[in-house]
Amino acid sequence: MVDLQAGFFKFFIIEYGLAMSSTAVAVLLGCAVEDPKMATEFLPLLFVPQLLFAGFFVRTDLIPPWLQWAQYLCSLTYGVRLALLAEFGDCAYNQDSEYWVAPPYNLCYNLLSVNQVNADEKPLYWGILWGLFVAFRLSGLALLRKKATKFY
Repeated sequence: MVDLQAGFFKFFIIEYGLAMSSTAVAVLLGCAVEDPKMATEFLPLLFVPQLLFAGFFVRTDLIPPWLQWAQYLCSLTYGVRLALLAEFGDCAYNQDSEYWVAPPYNLCYNLLSVNQVNADEKPLYWGILWGLFVAFRLSGLALLRKKATKFY
C-alpha cells in the first residue's frame, strides 16, 4: 500500500539486525544494574540518543563536532543507513533505473548524501551493526561474570 521499492525480506533482515543489536544494548544495561526497576528507568537514556544521533530529528552534520562520535555507537544509525540504501539506492545510483535523474536534481541521491549514506560502505554498515551486537553482548557477559565472582 505504501509502494516500497525494496523487497519485504530485505527490510526484514535489516530490521532483524537492528533488533538484535538494540537488544544487546538493553542486555548490557540489564547486566550493569542491580535492580530491574532501575534498568527500566535507564532505558530512555539508551533509546533517546539513538533517535537523536540516527538523523531522524536532527541532521548528523548539525550535531556539534565534539558530540558527533556518539553516532557511531548507535545501532539505529546503521539500520537507518541500510534501510535508506535498500529503499532509495536504486534510484540514486542505478542509471538503468526508470527513476534515475542526474545527481543535482536526483532527490534520492540528495537524501542519501544528506544522511551521509554511501552505497560502497554497505558491507561496512552490516559489519558494524553485527559488531555492535557482539561487542555489547560480550560486554554484558563480562559484567555478569564479574558480578558472579563478587561475594557480599
